[in-house]
Amino acid sequence: MKPPSGKGRRVDCQDLSGRVQSYNAEELRFRPAAYGMLVRDGTILLARSRFTGLWDFPGGGVEAFESLAEGMAREFFEETGFHVRAESLVYVAEGFIAMFGHPYHSLRFYYRCSPVDGVAEALQPDVNEVAELRWWPLDGIPRTQMHTHDVQAFQHLVNA
Repeated sequence: MKPPSGKGRRVDCQDLSGRVQSYNAEELRFRPAAYGMLVRDGTILLARSRFTGLWDFPGGGVEAFESLAEGMAREFFEETGFHVRAESLVYVAEGFIAMFGHPYHSLRFYYRCSPVDGVAEALQPDVNEVAELRWWPLDGIPRTQMHTHDVQAFQHLVNA
């Protein structure tokens, strides 16, 4: 059986600033990404993105040689300075995005995670990607300043 072709098909992708642009389907790349949801004493850690200004769960793109859990742990450490491990898969989201001039078919995996060696009190944001790290009360996260997928993942976490 011949695999499907995207020839002649266009896909709309929203970029980091919220603008939508149409791309040839053949230009799209798959981008698996994994995010960690770390809860402590009725609070959850969020990172404000330097690129969008929105609050996100720490994490990001997974390399081809990593498992999703390994990629989440690496990205979480890079953005926060905390070593975590994946506990359970909470939510999966799919969408089409454009970042840094490239269109992607984005697959986002959200994990409940736990600290490897306890949670350090000092937050160490990656200044190239993260504008701020903050512990938010579970009943007070900034939903209107978050991506829809992140809010949906959070709902699955608290309703589990």
